[in-house]
Amino acid sequence: MYGIPDSVKPLSAAEEQVMLAVWACRAPVTRRDIDAKLRAKGWAPATVLNFLYRLEEKGWVKSGKDGNRNTYTPAITQRAYNVWSMRERLDTLFGGDLAAAVCALVSESGCGQSELEQAMKVLEEKHLEAEEYDLYDPYG
Repeated sequence: MYGIPDSVKPLSAAEEQVMLAVWACRAPVTRRDIDAKLRAKGWAPATVLNFLYRLEEKGWVKSGKDGNRNTYTPAITQRAYNVWSMRERLDTLFGGDLAAAVCALVSESGCGQSELEQAMKVLEEKHLEAEEYDLYDPYG
């Protein structure tokens, strides 16, 4: 769903942090690359390696070799994960009600005028795309 195969197992919060670090690096990445991104967490290299093994078992990364070093490449794009995560939150927290979610975000986010204008532009573009699709007549 949303570019994520059904065979992929869900991420824990800690695994998500490792995946964010993987996505933040240029693929393929090494454990050391990921350690550098996660330095603030204070995790031992063995902990990061354990997470990488789990992520491979769950289908999120693919491992390889570069000389004597193990490398890791994301099997799922960050965009696919972001869309899936947002859709899951929308369904879980707002019962799929996009308007309620947007209202909650706008009223509580403290966003400025320029951010609101950008969001309105995106919504207007999506609205126009939907209208074009609705008007499409495959037989006409």
